[in-house]
Amino acid sequence: MNTTRSIRITVRGRLSGHLAATFDGMTLVRGTGVTQLVGEVADQAHLHGLLSRVRDLGLELESVVVADPEPARPDREA
Repeated sequence: MNTTRSIRITVRGRLSGHLAATFDGMTLVRGTGVTQLVGEVADQAHLHGLLSRVRDLGLELESVVVADPEPARPDREA
């Protein structure tokens, strides 16, 4: 992964404000029994850092979705 991509990390349970603060730059979406961390990652190291934080905090990882970047569109001439 060499380019910024959107990610959605889902963990079980609702994160407290204190735990949520450790995921600076991520948007939290709280659902029924789960919390989603939504945001952008710059590279593999950034993604692995977030996943390590999930592990270190003892959170139960449910899923990780990494969206492919949109392909560049060629300029159209009129």
